Amino acid sequence: MAASADIELEEQFAQKRMSRTTAARLARYLRPYRRTFLFNLACTLSATATQLLGPKFIQIGIDRYLAPAATGTTGNPVQLAAGTEAAYRGIFIVSLVYLGNLLLGWMLTVAQVRSAIRVGQGAMNDLRIAVFEHIQRLSLNYFDKTHQGRIIARADTDIDSLDRIMTWGANQMLASLMTLAGVIVVLLQYDWRLCLAVSVVLPPLFLATRLFHIHGLQAYRKVRAQTSRLTAAMAENIAGVRVVQAFSREEENLNRFQQLHETHNALALAAARVFHTFMPFLGFMSGLGTLIIIGYGGTLARRGEITVGELAAFALYLGMFFGPIQTMGDLYNAVLSTAASAERIFQLLDTEPQVRDRVDAEPLPAIRGHIIFEEVWFRYETTPADTWVLHDICFEAKPGETVALVGHTGSGKTSIISLIARFYEPQRGRLLMDGIDLQSATIESLHEQIGIVTQENFLFTGTVMENLKFGRPGAEDGEVIQAAKSLGTHEMILGFAEGYQTRVGERGGNFSAGERQLLTFTRAMVARPRILILDEATSAVDAQTERVIQHALAELFARRTCFVVAHRLSTVRHAHRILVLAHGRIVEQGRHDELLKRGGHYAKLHEEFVRQ
Repeated sequence: MAASADIELEEQFAQKRMSRTTAARLARYLRPYRRTFLFNLACTLSATATQLLGPKFIQIGIDRYLAPAATGTTGNPVQLAAGTEAAYRGIFIVSLVYLGNLLLGWMLTVAQVRSAIRVGQGAMNDLRIAVFEHIQRLSLNYFDKTHQGRIIARADTDIDSLDRIMTWGANQMLASLMTLAGVIVVLLQYDWRLCLAVSVVLPPLFLATRLFHIHGLQAYRKVRAQTSRLTAAMAENIAGVRVVQAFSREEENLNRFQQLHETHNALALAAARVFHTFMPFLGFMSGLGTLIIIGYGGTLARRGEITVGELAAFALYLGMFFGPIQTMGDLYNAVLSTAASAERIFQLLDTEPQVRDRVDAEPLPAIRGHIIFEEVWFRYETTPADTWVLHDICFEAKPGETVALVGHTGSGKTSIISLIARFYEPQRGRLLMDGIDLQSATIESLHEQIGIVTQENFLFTGTVMENLKFGRPGAEDGEVIQAAKSLGTHEMILGFAEGYQTRVGERGGNFSAGERQLLTFTRAMVARPRILILDEATSAVDAQTERVIQHALAELFARRTCFVVAHRLSTVRHAHRILVLAHGRIVEQGRHDELLKRGGHYAKLHEEFVRQ
């Protein structure tokens, strides 16, 4: 369902006209490169001018030197020899000038291409960095309701699709317009009658171009939608490959993928037929125009109303007329596609983080870890308006205390620690950190003093040492090793293939669940947090491995305020305070022994845990 919704969203924006606002915002990313951009346009104008001069030189060579030499076949031998020598000399000079014009055009084109790439790729890189930076600042509520594939597509596929317009759009459009205008002016100067005769090909040409845009657009949209379905099917199959193999679904999934691929091939062939019908027709129109020039222009040349050189130049200029039309047609399609991508990118950039610093926010000082929840009510954006995830939560965690949060799934445990880390903000009530309202503090100053270990045990690509320094990049290697020794993980790390320099595979897949867990504990220790949060941090390991890491947990908990979310009650029995949650409310709180004696919710949870 998510993939289908994404495809519909893609097509909602696909192939729409680019608004002035979107064009202006794209242009802002070109502004830092405006000098190079203006240089690029100057090179484009100059290179186009050299192309327009080419047929003129050919006309001069024919009319001034070739034609007189060809007609002067009788007369005084001395005069004939002198005339032939003058013709050769003139042709040689015109050829040198023509060659110089070609070399100048080549150098200008090289400069144009290099400057265009510098401008386009620079602007796209700036945009890509802006998207990446913005994604990192977005609040978790955005990721709760947005498909991961869509976010990646904004930062990857959509930005890549801007390449044609950002890099080549301005110079190709300028060159095409200048070429068309120049050719039309020159043709009218040569002979208006010949120009009028050739214009009979224009109505069918413009009609064919219009039909190509309409049918090509429809074909392109169908291919685009089917490509999205192919990508979604591939991604889903890769993500669920274990389930696929476990249920022996390889053959069935392959058949479904082949059906999608066959549909894609059929649509791609249909799009190709549209394109490859238009291109030969364009060539046919060009040939028809050349035929008119040879037929009617030849008659005019025989009458002496135009020269042979003018006829040749006219034919060459006509050949230059059709290329820009095709280029502008391609640019039109590219602009439509770019508009869709740009709209989606700016939609992401315009998404404001739900949690952000206030104007008067100030950095937190070094905190002791004294946390107070005062009548906190909270719900997610995806939660129905009449439903609360947390109801009137009130409790206090003193500096150095370990507070455990227990309860059935959905009781609100993770929501509480998410509020402490300020991933979300409550709709009612407030959280105090050492007496300071969290909403009056900067987010960065809070996160710098918090360490989190989650059940995902996420490790990043790089070395083990780089991962351990993730929370404090400036840490010395010796500090990391000392932290590992204090946790009892040093010997385990030395047992890896290359010790601390062992490469970490994607998501830490080359380590066991227990090893990943211990590495994340060490990472938290290296960060020196004043507040430590463990969210189901031992849920991915078995009971035996959990007993092994109890020493690491004890070291982590020492001298800092800790919050532990756990289903396994063995990890919370030594907590200073246990909060028992049910349906978003704190129904009990106290120490392990106290709660067992009461025989309430916690006692029932403990009984279920022991039976397991």
